[in-house]
Amino acid sequence: MFGDYLETTCGCVIGGAGPAGMGLLFNALKSGTLSELARGGLIIVDASANPGAGRLGDYRITANSVGDVILDCLRDPALQPVFAPLEQSPAYWRIRHQAQHAPQLSDIGALLAEASRLVLDFIVQRYGAKLWSSTTITEVIREDDEFFVWVQAQGRTRRIRCSTLILNLGGRQDPQHMVRGLAQQGLSLSGSATLHSADELLRMNAVQLREIFAPALACAGRITLVGGSHSAFSMLENLADALEFAGLQEITLIHRSAIRLFYESAELATAAGYTFDPYNDVCPVSGRVNRSGGLRYRALDIGRAVIEHRRVGKTGVRVKAFQTQGGAPGDFEAAAQALLESHSVVQCMGYQANLPVMSHPDGTPITLREVKGGVDSDSAGCPVDTTGLRLHGLHMFGLGSGLGIDPRLGSEPSFDGRIYGVWQFHNDASRAVIESVIARLQQAAAPEPVPSRSLAERLEKGLPFLFPGLTNAKT
Repeated sequence: MFGDYLETTCGCVIGGAGPAGMGLLFNALKSGTLSELARGGLIIVDASANPGAGRLGDYRITANSVGDVILDCLRDPALQPVFAPLEQSPAYWRIRHQAQHAPQLSDIGALLAEASRLVLDFIVQRYGAKLWSSTTITEVIREDDEFFVWVQAQGRTRRIRCSTLILNLGGRQDPQHMVRGLAQQGLSLSGSATLHSADELLRMNAVQLREIFAPALACAGRITLVGGSHSAFSMLENLADALEFAGLQEITLIHRSAIRLFYESAELATAAGYTFDPYNDVCPVSGRVNRSGGLRYRALDIGRAVIEHRRVGKTGVRVKAFQTQGGAPGDFEAAAQALLESHSVVQCMGYQANLPVMSHPDGTPITLREVKGGVDSDSAGCPVDTTGLRLHGLHMFGLGSGLGIDPRLGSEPSFDGRIYGVWQFHNDASRAVIESVIARLQQAAAPEPVPSRSLAERLEKGLPFLFPGLTNAKT
């Protein structure tokens, strides 16, 4: 015991047991590397009383992957004994019955929560891992080659000392991030505009959305969405469905670059009449068009309707879409005017990572450098701070962090964001992190080399001297 807190030492801490943190544990279990992760002690810390799925299941939208992609995360001989109880899961069967269609995120969240509980119970019993639920990480101090992770649970403070820290605590949307992003393009908002986060709105039902936007509808105020990703088009559909009968006639969409659609192949894109760059928009590994940045499934349908008909799906709600960079003549000026006229503006762009206070031992804060789409990190999720220092031993790849494009994994050359996704968390993204963490743990566990003594030193101390070739000789 040190003062009023307890200190625990272990090799690895996993901060956050949501889709990213659990994806890593699933991957380690099925790849046979979990024993290496847990050898020096493994502690899983999560703020929820029921760790597993994060807030994924709260969203009232469809996924941007088909159900079979999610089920693929659970398919592996090493996982079969663990997941046997899922045969009784209603969420599992709902997704299995629509394996080639995009399921609701609520079903995916429910299934991953059930699967995660099974995995957590298994690794606690089999590998001696510790699960600290209802525990919040409040501060991380990086000292020399170690991390001191301060946590709080039920009013009690503890400190964990570890050599590797995997930190995925979810993401958030900061309205000021949108304001700064618009300002960099020479765009600004009206001082009276009400700002909303799509991350929060996409969790609301129709009644809640009508209540939120009642003031805008009452004065026929302009409602503007900023962004061009999956969430922006999901938001378009949710607002149109909820507000059309309440009087909504038009929504404005402002997006920086062209609306991109996903297709499994160049042939399918061409057959659909979609125009794309055969080099910049095609992944050289998979042959898919706009593999990383394209709208998929339901969002793709909404995107096509916006492009072709300027309407939201089959509703009567019109869409005025303006592209601020490389768009049609007059688009930028129209976007600037729309923003100034907007009563309500919805942020559908950019997540920032939820982070605890981070500092050096002397109290100097650690600020992580950000790039478009998340934290600036290498292929193993090790971030770099604003001074250019790479924080080896710290790994982040979840929402608000993401991973940059790795040529070995593939992506279209035109994509300049960060990669997220449940399947990525369970496969490519976490694989590189696992390899890096194990290498570091093995290095930390290696015994320190014993310095050799010269013959004179050994004779002076009365120690025997053996020639190296005779040290293991039998007498």
